[in-house]
Amino acid sequence: MRAVLLREIGGRPELADLPEPAEVPPRTALLRIEAAGLCYRDHLVTIGKFPRARTPLVLGHEFSGRVVRVGEGVEGLREGELVTGLPHTICNSCEFCLTARENLCVNKKWYGEEAQGVFAEYALVDASTLVRVPDGVSPSGAAISSCVVGMLINAMREVGRARAGEVVVVTGAGGGVGIHAVQVAKALGCRVIGVTRTEEKAEAVRRAGADFVVVGSSFAEEVRRTHGGADLVLEAVGEPTMAESIRSLKWGGRLVLVGNVTAGTFPLPLGLVILKGLSVLGSVGSTVRTMREALEMMARGTVKPVVREVRLEDYEAAFSSLREGRALGRFVFRPST
Repeated sequence: MRAVLLREIGGRPELADLPEPAEVPPRTALLRIEAAGLCYRDHLVTIGKFPRARTPLVLGHEFSGRVVRVGEGVEGLREGELVTGLPHTICNSCEFCLTARENLCVNKKWYGEEAQGVFAEYALVDASTLVRVPDGVSPSGAAISSCVVGMLINAMREVGRARAGEVVVVTGAGGGVGIHAVQVAKALGCRVIGVTRTEEKAEAVRRAGADFVVVGSSFAEEVRRTHGGADLVLEAVGEPTMAESIRSLKWGGRLVLVGNVTAGTFPLPLGLVILKGLSVLGSVGSTVRTMREALEMMARGTVKPVVREVRLEDYEAAFSSLREGRALGRFVFRPST
């Protein structure tokens, strides 16, 4: 089978011909991958920002696929059924798994890092997190239901406590996370300000539903002037925009951090956080519940996936566009086409 393989950390991924998995372990399903989303995390893995990654490694953790075979103990999955799942395994026994907070599972293994990934024609995945893809949702949409849309539902509603009528700022609004964050925030009834670096992406951010768009790296003053400040910032960029994001918050505002493209640090202005009563929160991944909600949103058309489907053979161009910030929406590989 064809797969995007990283032979060593710091090296360049390559298209390799690997054997199809022969055995399917218990609690596991073998899928023929229909679609696999390219996340900035995949790039950070290649340059060594996730130290638990072990090579040689098939990259990728966002997927949808059709069931080929299942291992012992797996029930409720039919051969040929289109499914999607969380971007990592879960243990089903820690305090977080037992309270439906699977995104925080202390024993999870991320595909494309600690477990072999999904940028391949076939992949082995944890069957306990798989859900059927409803009618009306494409394989590419299903592939981003967990790590993107479900993650955003969790970040904004569960962690950030977004409420209808609030002002939400989305940084990196033209990217694979940001363009969907605009749509999720609108679905939650919020007024949305999208921040993007280029005019070329601004119109797409407006089409996604943003009520107001700021182009450029300085946006705090504009947010305060036009909207009195933000109730919530969905920070998808991280260190490069953190200072402006914090300054854009109104008194009692919340910032939810879901991405950090530089993997760098940021000197938090403690006095400002204390005096304005701000909350700075981290959020990771989705739960099975928010992933299901994401699929339902896409089935209803409330969230429309913004994806660019590419062949697995074109992985180098996709990675390059991702690194350089040129991608609008999410690149999705279609290994089986």
